[in-house]
Amino acid sequence: MKNKRWIQIMISSALLAMGGMAMAGCNAPKEAQTEVQNVQKPLVKISEVQKRSIGAPQETVAEVTASAERDVVVKASGDVLKALKKRGDQVKQGELLFELDPADVLLQKQKAEILLRTAQKSLKDGQFAAQDDLDSLQPLKDQIQMAQIDIEQINRTLDNFKVTAPISGNLTDFSVESGMTINQGIVGKIQQINPVKIKANITEENAKLLKGKTELSFYATNQPDQLFKGKTVYFADIMDTMNRTYELELQADNANLALKPGTKVQLRLTDEAEQEVLTIPTTAIIREESNTYVYLFSGGRAEKRQVELGRLNELYQEVIEGLALGDQVVVSGQHQLKDKQEVEAAATN
Repeated sequence: MKNKRWIQIMISSALLAMGGMAMAGCNAPKEAQTEVQNVQKPLVKISEVQKRSIGAPQETVAEVTASAERDVVVKASGDVLKALKKRGDQVKQGELLFELDPADVLLQKQKAEILLRTAQKSLKDGQFAAQDDLDSLQPLKDQIQMAQIDIEQINRTLDNFKVTAPISGNLTDFSVESGMTINQGIVGKIQQINPVKIKANITEENAKLLKGKTELSFYATNQPDQLFKGKTVYFADIMDTMNRTYELELQADNANLALKPGTKVQLRLTDEAEQEVLTIPTTAIIREESNTYVYLFSGGRAEKRQVELGRLNELYQEVIEGLALGDQVVVSGQHQLKDKQEVEAAATN
């Protein structure tokens, strides 16, 4: 009896266990569905695309040069009778710089003039005496012509004894003094420094910053607060393959002669306003090989967007293409996202 009762108890327990398993099986899909429904969207932090200063204006080193330079050339040799200018003086085109002593040449001129008058008188007298033989007077005519040529050459030599400035500017490398003897050749230079030229070699990257610009600012390194303006007169279209730069030349007024040839200046390739650019936090950037992306937050979804970036300034980087002012980008949690995935933006403080 006891064994029979024990068997009945075991069968009842087994039936109860099977019933419990069946009920659990019926409830499982509902519980799983509830869990799926309770899965939260990825929580991300977002930041707005804003205009910020990307840093100080872009600059490069340039050099001040004379806008024109000419040699002071002496075409005659002789003693300096009078020097009117000295090194460093400002001169005007055509202004007398110094004069050579013309005494010896004037004597030659007097001699040639006497010979000319004598030949002219002899020709006049001979014309009366030899009316039937005019060919005999030809030597006198030749003598007159030679005397006239000599006088013309002497006059030109005398003109060369007065040395004038070929252009207006600053007299440099000039050491002519009264009483010294000089020979034909170059005795000095004149540099035209109003206006002046500003010359620079621009890298390929910086050349993009000058597109469409006709005027740039610059300053001397010892006076950073005093800005000068220069107009672009030449910007090379072809790169110098030796140093991989483009030649740039500006022209600037220099009425007060503050800018000296040979001086180094800082040339501003951009101004303050150009430094205000669209930026995003560097934490938003995703790099895949040579491309850069961000996730754009819009309509509750994260859209993967390729962007072109520019200058970097600590925590922010310039956006050249791909985003607009006011766009919102994901700055945290984006590395686990998929394109157009639903996300939830974290509340900002």
